[in-house]
Amino acid sequence: MWSDECSVERGAGKEQEWCFRTPPQKWDPEMIQTYKCGKDIRVMVWGCFWDTGRTGLYLMDRDFESKKHGYSVNSYLEVLDAMVAPAIAEINDPGYIFMQDNASIYTAFTVRDWFRNAALICLDWPPYSPDLNPIEHAWAKLKEMLDKDFPEISRGLGKGEYDLEQLGSALQACWDMIPKAFFDALYESMPSRVRACYKAKGWHTKY
Repeated sequence: MWSDECSVERGAGKEQEWCFRTPPQKWDPEMIQTYKCGKDIRVMVWGCFWDTGRTGLYLMDRDFESKKHGYSVNSYLEVLDAMVAPAIAEINDPGYIFMQDNASIYTAFTVRDWFRNAALICLDWPPYSPDLNPIEHAWAKLKEMLDKDFPEISRGLGKGEYDLEQLGSALQACWDMIPKAFFDALYESMPSRVRACYKAKGWHTKY
């Protein structure tokens, strides 16, 4: 079971556009792609998938008292209760192993106790390891779909609570629309990913 969180900024996922022009056309308005300056509104999301399914996309509430990570241990425990516990019950197979990275909220004692009580084994994830988590590709797909399927939200200008809610709802809809075949290809790629990482001695690979 591969899990992770991702910060999605509005406007992310836009594909690069190619422009073919002559030198005198360099500054013509139709030859220039504009972009927003500065940071836009963003939403932190969490998700998990395995060979036969996935959780819903969970919108994490920012904890302003958490100075380092921005999200508290209690926030993550809420994710585990709301998303992972039902997934374990649905799978009903003790052979699954759960993957999460070494973020401080994941390694807290209360979180370890949660997994121990749930009888769910966590994969050892060494520090400074190459990122082999295939869900990273799902985040890229999520941002791409947001820009494609919800352009009015992706390119919006408002920064209020309503705009944040719209962004979150659109992301949840995009997550649900990602085809299962996409996730199948991700988990089926793991043997190749591991071999590539081993061959590169932990350095960069095509993944």
